[in-house]
Amino acid sequence: MRHSRNKVRANGTAHLVWTIALVVTFVSQISLICHASFARQDTKVRHDVTGRWQGKFPREQVNGVSDADNPVAVELAIKDEGGKLSGTAVFYMIRNENDTPQVIGKTEVALIVPQFDGILLKFSVKAKEQESGKEENIEMQMRVTSATEAELANMNDSSSPIFKMKKVQ
Repeated sequence: MRHSRNKVRANGTAHLVWTIALVVTFVSQISLICHASFARQDTKVRHDVTGRWQGKFPREQVNGVSDADNPVAVELAIKDEGGKLSGTAVFYMIRNENDTPQVIGKTEVALIVPQFDGILLKFSVKAKEQESGKEENIEMQMRVTSATEAELANMNDSSSPIFKMKKVQ
């Protein structure tokens, strides 16, 4: 009887050790897969937003005008100084003269509290309302879609065009 108890205990212990080994192996493989997956995901979505970006009015808004004749409407210059973003935005005033858009002026403003998560740059700019002359904060977002392309949107005005931005420096 004693021999069979030891045999049962030995079999039970061997089974327990085998089960623990399987669990440890499984957990190790899952953690490696998750780590590799997160690392791959991080490398896919992180872009460098620093540099100079330019955007033109979308083609739908400049009927019949070639890309070469469509002037830059907005320009962003973004710097990273020790992990803190800063920069400026230049908005060009464009008038259509003789069926050709022409720059007639510009306004340069500082980016207010720019924040970037690797894909989305959020910031605001101060602008004066044309009718009242009051200053207001305009919320902007630029979604970086590749190393050299992005889309800039005015979050305060849903009827405002989305500018296709190109990184030029």
